[in-house]
Amino acid sequence: MAERLPDQPLVNLHANLLDFTVVFLATILRGQSCFLSSQQAPSQLLALQRDHNAVCSDPNLPDGPQAVTLPPLSELNAQRWDNPVIPAETIVAEVFTSGSTGHAKKHRKCWGELVARSHTALPLLAVTPHHTLQRTTLLGTVPPYHMYGFETLILQSLHTQTITASGPCFFPSDIEKLLAHTPAPHTLVTTPVHLRSLTAARATLPSLDRIISASAPLPADLARQAEEDFNAPVMEIYGSTETGSIASRRTLSNAPWRLYDGTTLSLDPTDKQHETFLFKAPYATPHPLNDVIALNDDQHFHLIGRKGDILKIAGKRTSYAALNKALVQIEGVLDGCFAPLLTEGETAGSFHEPTRLQAFVVAPSRDTHAIMKALRQHIDPPFIPRRLIPLSALPRNSVGKLTRQTWEALVKRYMEKRCYGTFSIPATHPALPGHFPDNPIVPGVVLLDAVFHRLQCDVSMVTSVKFLSLVRPDQPMTLYANAIGENTYRFTLHHADGRAEGGTIVQGRVKGLPQ
Repeated sequence: MAERLPDQPLVNLHANLLDFTVVFLATILRGQSCFLSSQQAPSQLLALQRDHNAVCSDPNLPDGPQAVTLPPLSELNAQRWDNPVIPAETIVAEVFTSGSTGHAKKHRKCWGELVARSHTALPLLAVTPHHTLQRTTLLGTVPPYHMYGFETLILQSLHTQTITASGPCFFPSDIEKLLAHTPAPHTLVTTPVHLRSLTAARATLPSLDRIISASAPLPADLARQAEEDFNAPVMEIYGSTETGSIASRRTLSNAPWRLYDGTTLSLDPTDKQHETFLFKAPYATPHPLNDVIALNDDQHFHLIGRKGDILKIAGKRTSYAALNKALVQIEGVLDGCFAPLLTEGETAGSFHEPTRLQAFVVAPSRDTHAIMKALRQHIDPPFIPRRLIPLSALPRNSVGKLTRQTWEALVKRYMEKRCYGTFSIPATHPALPGHFPDNPIVPGVVLLDAVFHRLQCDVSMVTSVKFLSLVRPDQPMTLYANAIGENTYRFTLHHADGRAEGGTIVQGRVKGLPQ
């Protein structure tokens, strides 16, 4: 495979674990960099290629990005090689952040760092509840091109005696099949989103010895349900793309996070606020944590929250993480998140210091009024959301993260009273000559058609509409609207001339799909 690779960095997009591993090792033998990125929209892949002279490797690549076609493994034949010696300082992977805190950034990983971390993380994956180290088979619902999946599913099987099962492992039935056809005991590597789907589906996972979760905070009620359903302890990994995994804990223990052996946290001497901690590990570049933590001792810490996640409203202080935790622990809420409630003109600077909040909720079996009532039992009044937006799902990525860009796009889509511009209906419009002779008035249906056109919405239902004022030809009007639910919009059309400034012409609600 190495002989078939181009002399360029390779963006490894293979979701199949075996194909990913072979391509990763082949890039090392070729002396090239293997790029790992969770952001795989065509525009993002094109940017990677443009900025780094890279090519992509994936049999299912969308049109646009330059791809290299690699032969099936069954067609490859090579002489037997001795196990290569790879110097510890060799850069073997360049991993791009998922964008959960902003724009994606590249972080280089050397071979020595990855080998050392695999061995320090092994006890988390392969220790039984009786504290004995044993060989285990890893199954994962996370992709290998994300740092979490890369460390657990790919590197563990390369550097330790663990086995990784390669095959479909996304749906509950996929996991059940892999469990039945691979050696026990098993460790499931997953995310809160996937773990919730397993509990909801009442999956049968008889030989699980341990469950590992990462990529997002794990609600205690979900961990408790999973332990009861699958008779296996649920552990969490703490880490990031920049640092890799560095600590773990059992979710239900309420114990602090425990650092891996050989890793350290110390205050950054350049931070005058004394809030930033530097992470250090063998062969790794020291890196500041993006989170606020409280260090208990040399090996234990409590997580306070993410930097930039802290909210201050009306003299009170909390974090988005705390609010989201309170939301998803309400019975019937499958997923959700808090966000600023903004109007047009506020978006530039109000993400960091909002004065009002809203919450997006995935709760098909619960009424929003009941959810709001439950929230009031757990959240201080200044942080109660002004409204709840019901969605069928949050736009999370393949490892269950809601990236910063996606979150901000969600806020902008559901802005309060977004302006859609000022316009008028010309006197030459064909509907006007007969409506009415010598006294032209713009018909209501023409006004609605203009509203729907500017909303860029294929309307399937007008749930309510109320006409409040007449409109003459060429009279300027301004449209304001906001999304109040999935594919549901509320709009108001106002006079925009000096004679009737601010007067409402028509208001209503519609449902429809974006064009």
